[in-house]
Order: sequence, then structure tokens, then C-alpha cells
Amino acid sequence: MLLKFAFDDFIADRRFNNTTDSNINSYKYLIKPFVDYCLKEGAVNVEDVTRNHFKNYLIIAQQHNKKPNTINTIILRPKAFLNNCVEEGYVDENIAKKIKTQKVDVKIDTFTDQQINQMLAFYRTKRKRHQSYSSYRK
Repeated sequence: MLLKFAFDDFIADRRFNNTTDSNINSYKYLIKPFVDYCLKEGAVNVEDVTRNHFKNYLIIAQQHNKKPNTINTIILRPKAFLNNCVEEGYVDENIAKKIKTQKVDVKIDTFTDQQINQMLAFYRTKRKRHQSYSSYRK
């Protein structure tokens, strides 16, 4: 099947399954460039798309300074499209099945000593207010 028609069928399938408009727009925004890249590289049919097409497309995305979270989204959306192609019987295997997402560094912000002292001072004054005579009169 032609790659362009498979992409159109995928979007129609997502609409039929009541996928939200924002997800459909995300699919269009992230899969259409991949489809265009494959067409430019000579892969007109879904069967012509290879793992190298997918890897080279990801390398180009990395060269455009895309962050790991963006690259992971770029991996997941075309993977969903290629899974749909397998389900529909256009191809026998998802060529992106074994491509893993990138590791994302998680940065945890911690409190400084000054911030901790401010919090402790706040709660100490709050506790003193609750133990005062005026707090019991109310």
C-alpha cells in the first residue's frame, strides 16, 4: 500500500476510535514529516520503509538539537503508525519495534539550607500562635 494512503487511513482510524483532536494533531505533526522523509528517500510503499529510514530520520532530529523527550515522542508516534500498518496487514513486522527510547536525565530540585530554615521558622511561629491564650478564645 502507498505510504501516503496508509497515513491517511491511520488518521481516519484514530478519528473513528474517538482520539482527541490534540492527539490527532500530534500524530499529524510528528508522523507526516517522517512520511515525507521516507517518500524523499524513495520509500513510496509501506513495505519499502526500512529500519535504516527510521534511524536516519531520528539522527536528523538529533542533529536539529531536539531534546531526549522530543526524540522519544518522535519515536513513539511513528511506532504507533507502523503498529497500525501491521494490524491492517500492510506489512508483516513493525520496523521500529526494537528501537528504544532515549534515556532522559531527571533533575530534582532540592531546597537550600536558607529555604529550610525559613520553613521551620514559619511553622514554629505558627505553632506558638496556636498555643497562645488568644488562639483559644476564638
